[in-house]
Amino acid sequence: MRPTVWTYGLVTLVLASLAAVYAMAVVVGTAPLTLVAVALVGALAVVGAVVSVRASTRVPRPRVGDIAAGAATAALALLLVREMHIPALVAMSIVVVLVGMLVAPWGPLDVRSECAGYAGAFVGLVPPGIVVPSVWVAGAGAMAGLLASVIGPSVLPGVGGRLGLVAFMASSSVYWFGTALGGVHDVVLLPEFHGLAQGAVVPIGAVAATVTWVLIQRRGWDFALASGLTSLLVCGGVYLSSMGDLAPVFAAAWFGGTMVGISAPAQLPGAVWIGFAGMLYGAHLLPFPDPIAGHVGVLGVLAVIAVLVVMGVLRVAGGIATRGARRPRAVPGHPPV
Repeated sequence: MRPTVWTYGLVTLVLASLAAVYAMAVVVGTAPLTLVAVALVGALAVVGAVVSVRASTRVPRPRVGDIAAGAATAALALLLVREMHIPALVAMSIVVVLVGMLVAPWGPLDVRSECAGYAGAFVGLVPPGIVVPSVWVAGAGAMAGLLASVIGPSVLPGVGGRLGLVAFMASSSVYWFGTALGGVHDVVLLPEFHGLAQGAVVPIGAVAATVTWVLIQRRGWDFALASGLTSLLVCGGVYLSSMGDLAPVFAAAWFGGTMVGISAPAQLPGAVWIGFAGMLYGAHLLPFPDPIAGHVGVLGVLAVIAVLVVMGVLRVAGGIATRGARRPRAVPGHPPV
């Protein structure tokens, strides 16, 4: 199915969100020497985005069930975080596992509704510092379900982290209303990275991405279960182990890495490239500042950027190899290979 004007409209919205986050989180305030590397990474991400946009297809009609799934998971995640005081990414893991268990043939959800529920769960992770009625959070979850219903099958297909990006886009309304109603942004989901954390988030992201990819591609796991179960074990483990300030750091590195691992083989062909993208995801966590750090869905945004960068590397490397290859001689009676 060829892309339509609606496809390109959603592509523009998605890429604009990515560009805004990348500029505010990585570019602004970067030292001039480091800015060269940042610009190179950004250029590779643009190349990867072009490749992915070309694979985009016609936008399907949104479904009421997907919207309802987004609202329900947002409400459940908000309940776990605010009322039961469960750490955000542990709560997210619990909700994602429940969503994965409800997928056919065992449950009533199909893949599109599963994606909508996954995205909606992110919206429910609004930190307590954002004072906003629960109904607005559920509404933002419904919006995430709507966006996932149309973006998921058609825009940047196969790029891991898109569901977090969808949540980022949808939850902007929650933050806007929170600010309008007098909410404050003094509680963030991503802590500062110092000492041991700086050396650990990169390999953690790589391992999380690789493990998730192996479970999905080699063991046939459902993507939500692969992401949610491993995250529940790791994120729950680091909080139970009394790591203090390191717990949310390691949890963020792992969960975002699992979203990188959801990427389709058509985009990242092999565990090595998946691991490389997971490393880049971890590296992008380091300079992330406030107030964006407290925004739900940020992990997915960074995962998308990392995947697009590696796709850009593959595209550029493939183009160089093609231009540098010698054209094989034709064998009589056989077409050139």
